[in-house]
Amino acid sequence: MNNTYRAQVVTPAEWEAALLRLLAKEQELTRARDALAAQRRRMPWLKVDQEYAFDGPNGVARLLDLFEGVVNCCSTAPSSSQAWTAGPTTPASAAR
Repeated sequence: MNNTYRAQVVTPAEWEAALLRLLAKEQELTRARDALAAQRRRMPWLKVDQEYAFDGPNGVARLLDLFEGVVNCCSTAPSSSQAWTAGPTTPASAAR
């Protein structure tokens, strides 16, 4: 069975019309992606009150240490996944 796709050979005018249709679809997709990104940027923030500790190459580090004191840190999270429903976790060795 041969599954090789063979493109249709068309005239220059037909090719240009097909290109314009494709470009219109690409522009529509770009606008939709831009709108989605704007929605993501407008998502509310979640304040992290819990102290987290992480094992790193220089020993235990707090969340604030990982970002070198920057308190307005933005992170995307898979909030729709079941793994996130319980919230973030810390390594067992950091729960001191």
